[in-house]
Amino acid sequence: MRHGPDVDWGAVIRECATDLPSLRWRRACTCWVAAAGLLAGAFSAGCQGWPRRRPLAVTLDRVPLTLDPHHHNETVSWSLLSNFYDALVRFSPEMKIEPALARSWTQVDASHVRFALRPGVRFHDGKSFTSADVIASFKRALRDPQSKMRHRLVGIRGVVAEGETAVVFATESPAPTLVNRLAFLFIVPMEQAHLPEISVPVGTGPYRFVRREPDGSVEAEAWPGWRDPPQIRRVVFSFVEDEEGRGERFLAGGVDVSFRMSESLLPEVPRHPDVRLKPQPSLAVQLLAVAPNAASGKLRRALGDPRVRRALLLAIDRNDVVARVYRGHGAVASQYVHPVVFGYDPALAPLAFDPERARALLAEAGFADGFSVELAHGSLPPEYVEAIVAGLGRIGVRVTPVRLTLGELVQRARAGRLPLFTYGRACSTGDASELLESTVHTADPDRGFGDENFSGYSDPQTDALIEAADRELDTGARLALLQRAQRRVLDALPVVPLTVRSDFLGLSSRVDVRPRFDGWMWVAGFRWQR
Repeated sequence: MRHGPDVDWGAVIRECATDLPSLRWRRACTCWVAAAGLLAGAFSAGCQGWPRRRPLAVTLDRVPLTLDPHHHNETVSWSLLSNFYDALVRFSPEMKIEPALARSWTQVDASHVRFALRPGVRFHDGKSFTSADVIASFKRALRDPQSKMRHRLVGIRGVVAEGETAVVFATESPAPTLVNRLAFLFIVPMEQAHLPEISVPVGTGPYRFVRREPDGSVEAEAWPGWRDPPQIRRVVFSFVEDEEGRGERFLAGGVDVSFRMSESLLPEVPRHPDVRLKPQPSLAVQLLAVAPNAASGKLRRALGDPRVRRALLLAIDRNDVVARVYRGHGAVASQYVHPVVFGYDPALAPLAFDPERARALLAEAGFADGFSVELAHGSLPPEYVEAIVAGLGRIGVRVTPVRLTLGELVQRARAGRLPLFTYGRACSTGDASELLESTVHTADPDRGFGDENFSGYSDPQTDALIEAADRELDTGARLALLQRAQRRVLDALPVVPLTVRSDFLGLSSRVDVRPRFDGWMWVAGFRWQR
């Protein structure tokens, strides 16, 4: 530990005092403080075996739309807020369900699941966690007008308490994905459940929210009351949407973990001995959303024709995108979900690049001379956007790219103001029903369906298949239902699947990270390098 006039002794004392009650730390910390009034306030402190470190610096690729755990449905907010909140269950890095606030659960019958709650848990404000907090959180996520996660609660009739230490979830019918979906119901204190917007997270998770700086960065510190105290004591999350800027910042030093590094850095990283890239599995499929209702006149007629939408898909050389833009670290998408997601159909092959067939389809639909459209996109490699623009240009579709922040993209898409946009969508529950329910099921807010149905797609047969899969407990039968639903949607193409992109984590020499399939930056799982 450093000594001298530049040391923040107050911070040293706070760190050591926090360490003393926790004997579970691998490196025991013995702290002492001499009399504070001696020699102009000089005193010394020492920690044996636990060197002081600057806070871990984590950079994410999007600015979170909100710090409210129920008012979003996008990866960066899940990733950030998972450090502050627990759910009843959680996913392991390999997408296996594990206990969290629930220490166990039991299928009582086809429509009831009982969760035994972990005893002795406290929120960051010191209040005890009980069954009442679970019930209040569920009601808020379901009924709050600003909730963006109602689709995860489809089919749940309610939840009741069995004293303070257990809850029972009741479903309208058998619910094969109930436990998976509850991994996203972050539990807030009952006292916060009435708030129209939660801006200061108070959870039971491994880190306590400290502050949000004017530049948007979020500071957090380890919560000593968590059941398995994190090794990393302090962390600062920052957000850089520009992929190139994120890479430059990482290579310049001072960033320990940087999410979604560009493949273009692969030849550059070996020149920097203190950093490295680590493969990061990703569940996201890059999609092209087509929303006829957001357009008018000729453009509305064009985008509303399935032949035109198929032409858009055939015109983009996706193999070139994977080879040139992703440098081989990806694949052409054959469907809407990643191969590890339940519901993936290995019998489906991606449509081949065929600009001649695309032009023929446009002519058949009455648009031989093409049309003009704006393409909205977030922070993506410029070459990726250029490939889409060039591909559609080959068949006479004149594209003007418009770059937006994630917040602007989501806001305009929900408001029905984006006729054509590209984005990534992951089934973070590990189940295809997540995407099908939210993205292609007919919009039905009261039942939690279609929350992200930007295209306005509506097909009763697709809806029936999705809802049947939601009730089917037999694994084989359920898989077949999900695959049939995907095939129907792929015929209509309200959303066009483009590519699957592998990601990279940028890591400094100070830290090691076990990558997660869901991409969440769950700092409790990080470790300092020895």
